[in-house]
Amino acid sequence: MPNEQFLATQETRRSGLKALRAALLQVHKEVIGHDRAQYERLNGPIPAGLFVQLVTEDNYFRWLDPLSRLIIEIDEELEAKEHHDDTCRAVGRAAEKLFSDGADPGFRKRYQEALQDESGVIVAHGRLMSVIGQLRQLP
Repeated sequence: MPNEQFLATQETRRSGLKALRAALLQVHKEVIGHDRAQYERLNGPIPAGLFVQLVTEDNYFRWLDPLSRLIIEIDEELEAKEHHDDTCRAVGRAAEKLFSDGADPGFRKRYQEALQDESGVIVAHGRLMSVIGQLRQLP
């Protein structure tokens, strides 16, 4: 039977992963909203049913793939019964790297444009950076 410290550590990691996932999802939502507006300015209105298909298939939205993959990685980790230090740290580092100066240049350029143009992206980014900072302090 696991000891109380192990269970507390597991819950702390799980909470951290959930907070990171929520912050990344908010950034994703805000950036997609920004991109949709930009795309519609260039191509006209997108019917609701077609938008999901465009996000997953159109090259205009491909730059979001690293963010989408990171969210999927966190989902997979949250499905596990135990959360390991190395995995949690790796996910945290991946999130930090994705939003740093060392990020993929294509992602970084488009993300910076969204940050400059959309207040919702700025707010979501601030929350994400706060969560990443808290994760760095986990045991």
